[in-house]
Amino acid sequence: MGGEYGSNGRIPLASPDGQKEAHRQLVIRPWAPLRRAHGERAIDVLFILPLLVILAGFLVYPLVYGIVLSLHDSRGFELTTFVGLDNYARAILGDAVFQRSLLNTVLFTGVAVVLQTGLGLFLALLVAGRRRGQDLLRFVFFLPFVLAPVAVGAVWKFLYAPFFGIIPTLGSAVGLHTATVAPLADPDWALWAIMLAFLWRFAGFNMVVYLAGIQAIPRELDELAVLEGAGRIQRFRQVTWPLLWPQTFSLVLLTTLGSLRIFDMVWIMTGGGPSHATETVATDVYSTAFRFLQVGYAQAMAMILLIVILLITIVEYRLLDRRAELVSS
Repeated sequence: MGGEYGSNGRIPLASPDGQKEAHRQLVIRPWAPLRRAHGERAIDVLFILPLLVILAGFLVYPLVYGIVLSLHDSRGFELTTFVGLDNYARAILGDAVFQRSLLNTVLFTGVAVVLQTGLGLFLALLVAGRRRGQDLLRFVFFLPFVLAPVAVGAVWKFLYAPFFGIIPTLGSAVGLHTATVAPLADPDWALWAIMLAFLWRFAGFNMVVYLAGIQAIPRELDELAVLEGAGRIQRFRQVTWPLLWPQTFSLVLLTTLGSLRIFDMVWIMTGGGPSHATETVATDVYSTAFRFLQVGYAQAMAMILLIVILLITIVEYRLLDRRAELVSS
């Protein structure tokens, strides 16, 4: 065999002269490999530099400007005087509407995490147990998630309307006098009425995530539990639920982030009323900034919400992540 291979078909070893030359070059320029690696890193940085600039422009700059804005008083959209932490103290200690909105937001989030996760899991188990019509049920339950939140809020506001809404219609069908019942006008029921619409929209997404997790569970584990005499509830507690912990971890975080920032459906359905019964931090921030033109104070409330989101997310991550990693590994 000729060419670059030897006559015996093997690749010839480097000659002693070649080895000496390579050693001499390494002695003369010992930092050459490091310089080459440094140059490659520089090229990599140049490739990702546009992305870093975009992230700085859309994330870092608004965050820094928001902090500066929250420390100033404002006249309309014009900053006037530096007030330090007075806006924060005013929101936390002296603003009853903000305190109510923060309580509503946290309460709404806690209930949404429990009910939305539980309902999504129930629907997933229901759909997974059917042999026929599974695709149709998956489509029907997931369809509300792809609808615009403004459209969902408008439809449910119509359904809750007195005289011709869903409650007066169903009540009249069973002989009840519910023609004037208006859940969105009742301070005791308005927040829970919005919660029902929120669950209707997002439960299908949780169902799809759980359904994918259920279908990924090895069938041998369930069959082994059946052979050992485990019932349906025992199989769920000992096999299905522990293996769905990574999906639960992700859904709890996503539901928490979405619920703490809820604005659109609340604004369309009630605008924060009646009597601030459905006021959330997001709707309060919007009203303060664009109705009363107190931009600096509204930004301080938004920063408080950001801190609350970070704290709750960190707590959930610490509590749930370790168990999810054990299942994933």
